[in-house]
Amino acid sequence: MYLLYLCTITLLMNCGKDDDQTMEDETPVETTVAEDKANVEQSMEDVISCTEDIKDGRSFTEAFDNFLNLSEGESLNQEWIDNLSEGLEEVIDFERIEESSTFELEYHAGTHTYDISTGSWSKTNDVTDRVVLNFPTSPDANANNAEFIIDSFNDQAVTIDGETMSLPNSMHLLLNIDNAKAVEFTLSNVTYADNSAFQIPVEVSASLFVDPMNLNIEVSRMSSTSFDANMSFDNDNICDVELASQFELKNDDYENLDNSSFEKVDVQVNLGQMSFKTMGNLASLLAMDDPTDEEVNALTDLDLFFSDMKIGDVEINDEMETIVVLYKDSSTEDLNEYVERIEDILSDFF
Repeated sequence: MYLLYLCTITLLMNCGKDDDQTMEDETPVETTVAEDKANVEQSMEDVISCTEDIKDGRSFTEAFDNFLNLSEGESLNQEWIDNLSEGLEEVIDFERIEESSTFELEYHAGTHTYDISTGSWSKTNDVTDRVVLNFPTSPDANANNAEFIIDSFNDQAVTIDGETMSLPNSMHLLLNIDNAKAVEFTLSNVTYADNSAFQIPVEVSASLFVDPMNLNIEVSRMSSTSFDANMSFDNDNICDVELASQFELKNDDYENLDNSSFEKVDVQVNLGQMSFKTMGNLASLLAMDDPTDEEVNALTDLDLFFSDMKIGDVEINDEMETIVVLYKDSSTEDLNEYVERIEDILSDFF
């Protein structure tokens, strides 16, 4: 929980990129506190712009405003969505999927089209290598303006809790809206642990495009107990984040994995000249059931750097509800104003 919270906070604080990045072989240049505060302020303003870009993006508009018709976290189109999805049972053999525990692309291949006038689905066998769904993006639409495509899917049998099931190791999904790409998901590879009766994914390579954002995820197993995970997030504009984490398990007993199974956990977020680094003992923090604010801050020990020079510490107070930067001259800055602005932007969604 705390590692996830930490990653979320550091990601939010780093949606911005300086094109004049400091090269690794350059000597760090110390900044004044005034310059440090200006850099942090600009980073947080970039977060606001980044969040607005996401909200105003075509994918979010179509999904949350048109398809879901979301209001205060609830869909006003739920009845229409239920009817739309339930009608798919007429043309897709979900019973076969459930019984076989796998998705056979060639068996289910074809074009599935929703008839707005009758509220029913039909299938044509015009393609044999993909599943295509044509449907409207809102109950008020007078034509099918969305096309969902599954054109690649591979899975393998894995064992979890003594049960054998099929889980994907590669796939490609695409959603076009009004003849333009809105969402694309590519799972290039998943490797499941082969040294345990409890098989979990230990290597992952995936990418997700949700207009206008790109997300790339790479998880690599260095040994049976050591892993590297990297994530990049960008929109070819101000949102450009790279997060790197390394963690080591006490053993490779994946079946009994819990919050106390970590030997070491490190997280670092790099963005241009700005970086956030965890310098404490995150593994011990994860093992705690109900840590105090003091324990969270001491064991996280989140440091803020600029051009490889430390400019302050980041503390989380008031039961993880207040985020404060402590600069090198002992002055402080509360970042909650920015968090509240982000929450306001996303208030209709969550």
